[in-house]
Amino acid sequence: MDNNRAQQSPDENDAALDIALCVEGEVLSKGLEVLLSHVRNVGHVYRLVDSEDLGPLLASHPCDVVIVSVEQWSALDEKPTIAGGDLPRILVAGDEARIRKAFKSASATADGFVYITDLSAESLNDSLSRTVSGMMPMPPSLARQLLTGARRIGHGRESRPVSLTFRESEALVLLADGLSNKQIARALSISTHGAKRLVGAVLLKLGAPNRTAAVVTAMKSGLV
Repeated sequence: MDNNRAQQSPDENDAALDIALCVEGEVLSKGLEVLLSHVRNVGHVYRLVDSEDLGPLLASHPCDVVIVSVEQWSALDEKPTIAGGDLPRILVAGDEARIRKAFKSASATADGFVYITDLSAESLNDSLSRTVSGMMPMPPSLARQLLTGARRIGHGRESRPVSLTFRESEALVLLADGLSNKQIARALSISTHGAKRLVGAVLLKLGAPNRTAAVVTAMKSGLV
């Protein structure tokens, strides 16, 4: 596990962001490091070894944003937690085809998406700023895909409205806040298995392939 520090002095008026990198491929990892070294408000950059369980890694390296490759994101069951129970922001980086395909099966949520073919120090800086502010940056083509899917689901509900139980509605609100299954379980005073079952039911009723799509669909439908 490598520990690298970006070679720049962040503006004293900006809070320096600590970034964790967990991406597949030395070329992509080095490329992101170079770009991050030119982003003004980046502090420490940690390179983490590939792992399907990011929790322990992030526990020893708390950060503001973790940049993961599409493959790493697809392997996550839910959003990882870090020391103190805080949630790191997850920014998924990859090529357009892989990110679009991952939406069909990924179960973890994310806070933003970037296409590596479009990356520059300026665009990465913008994506990081939006991610930490909760704006969920994503390429226009990906946003259109999500909204088109939400509209199709909405049209299908005209004859059969979605009906969520009280507990499912509670889980949806917490899901929209970015909580993991474990945190939803604690908030609702239920088991982690029970929380996972609730989240699964919400995704099924919304016709969403993953947590991120479920939140977008719920917002589009006025459920949250």
